[in-house]
Amino acid sequence: MAVYYGLHVLGMAWTSDIGFGLFDLQVKLGLVVLPLAALVISKERPEMLHRSMLAFTAGFSIAMVLGLWRAITCFTLDGDSNCFSQSTMSYELHPSYAAWYGCWIVGYWGYRLVARDIDERRLRISLLVLFPILILFIMKLASKSGVIGLGMMLAVLLVVVLMRFRGQQRSVLLLAALVGSTLVIGTQGTLIKARMAAAMDAVSTYMDDPRALNNSPEGSAMRLVAWTCSVERLGMEPFGAGTGDIKHALMECYRAKGATEAEKRKLNSHSQFFQSAVALGWPGLLSIVLLALVPLFHAYGKGSMAYVLFTILFIVNASVESVLEVQAGVVFFAVFLGLLLSERTSRTNGYPKEGKA
Repeated sequence: MAVYYGLHVLGMAWTSDIGFGLFDLQVKLGLVVLPLAALVISKERPEMLHRSMLAFTAGFSIAMVLGLWRAITCFTLDGDSNCFSQSTMSYELHPSYAAWYGCWIVGYWGYRLVARDIDERRLRISLLVLFPILILFIMKLASKSGVIGLGMMLAVLLVVVLMRFRGQQRSVLLLAALVGSTLVIGTQGTLIKARMAAAMDAVSTYMDDPRALNNSPEGSAMRLVAWTCSVERLGMEPFGAGTGDIKHALMECYRAKGATEAEKRKLNSHSQFFQSAVALGWPGLLSIVLLALVPLFHAYGKGSMAYVLFTILFIVNASVESVLEVQAGVVFFAVFLGLLLSERTSRTNGYPKEGKA
């Protein structure tokens, strides 16, 4: 993280837009400060990851209620069933980030439940009540990265169930998972299928003629335009446009392609990997790849399933969103990474804490 942030400081040397560069450094400063703070606090309070997840889950539950209230208000005024999906359901937050948060809650608490690592009966019952609602809410957000992330979390949990349970318990859990999946897909399958189909159509069109997407207002098409421009800028500037000039570099590419929709919406790279590459060139791309993979290998070596799931979700979301360009991504990633780094597992000091493998 220090290397990644340091490269952005260095990138100010060839930046003309100093104001935006300083703003970017301010946003990303949490990547250095927050993990250190989490590590320090966790030394004094080893249960801080557990306590933080309780608070985070409670806060997310409140956000779901607020999102549902806004959707009901929208439906009352407009009578449009689309009020119960995507941005309207996500209170004061982009749907992809809300889905990211929700998937992390599913992965963390889901693993602890199937690993029988929760002693409090009231908490177990509360989570069992919350999970169907949470999964349905994530599907309602209709975020493609959210659906992929949720599928990965549930697949891991299914494998753990098959490994840890036998006989009647396993049958009951698998039946519950089957019924739940059928209900969720039955209620939200049409919307998700339509969004996935739109993404596949955009890819197919791009393969035939990339220029055909330049004026499309469809989200997947604009994302492909942003990725194309990001790759082109990396080829032109191996050390990047500079910390503060990345948006100008992308706008220049959009104008050259006649991508009016992307320019009008001032799209970033819509991928943290590409975003870092455009800003800082090949060193930036290498640093963000290391920022994704080093924690993953560290998590595996540490034997923490929660840590592994968290890093997987980061990679999924960073592939399709510039998650470290906004506080919604920086604070979430930095705080929980610091807490997970300090987590004690059965492979560290023999200290049986949450999330142990």
